[in-house]
Amino acid sequence: MEEIKTLEQQAYEFLAQKDYDNSYKAFRQAAEGYEQEKQLSQAALCFASAASSWTLKFGEENFHRAAVCYEKAAFAARKSGDFKYAALLYKHAAVVYERDLEFLDFSECFFKSKECYRKFLIFSFLKPERAYSLTSGEGNKGASGFFKRLVSLVGLSFSSLVWGHGERPARTFFSGFFFVVLAAIFYTQGELIKAGLVFKPDFFEAFYFSVITFTTVGYGDITPIGINKLIVLIEAFSGLFIVPLFIVGLSRKYLRF
Repeated sequence: MEEIKTLEQQAYEFLAQKDYDNSYKAFRQAAEGYEQEKQLSQAALCFASAASSWTLKFGEENFHRAAVCYEKAAFAARKSGDFKYAALLYKHAAVVYERDLEFLDFSECFFKSKECYRKFLIFSFLKPERAYSLTSGEGNKGASGFFKRLVSLVGLSFSSLVWGHGERPARTFFSGFFFVVLAAIFYTQGELIKAGLVFKPDFFEAFYFSVITFTTVGYGDITPIGINKLIVLIEAFSGLFIVPLFIVGLSRKYLRF
């Protein structure tokens, strides 16, 4: 362990001397040593410092190794339980990957950044002792901080579930399908009107009506009555948001290529 600390100190000395090549190598070796010793918080700091050294060395010329180091730092921070710092590091990795036109890695790191911050917010309510962070400040304390974190948690949870923060369009498809099936089940419990006649639909008819309602096509061949009117309102309103989210998510993820 003393050798690792010495190596880390040398890395800071190299950095002070603007010897970015050696500081990068020393920070990375120290980080890997801390990782082997299960000192994950310190490993995260050293990996992040290695990434910074590489960026200072090459400027705009080569980002890949910096991105890899940021991602390794984020992984170590996440394993140590520092989800807030992990979210920040994954965000840095995503930005660097995007600059290097590595869009698959950007997508993955962006998603992990949002998920880590969501976990930080969850633990800040359920297990405050696990919500510590190397980047914590005073901004999340008090009543205003509590409500700010609560609103952020609700928003991020919805974003994660419905479209994976824009990087998992398949979630949007399955969310929409779930709404359609659930609404169809409710429709079978009530009554609809077709050709002027009131009838109790079977699941196939209810599913057809649900799809038409969710996509807001509205042929008008079947109309709701009673409690089904309320279900139609909720389903149509959901469709107005989920269908565009699917299109945006699909475009966001795949049209980069």
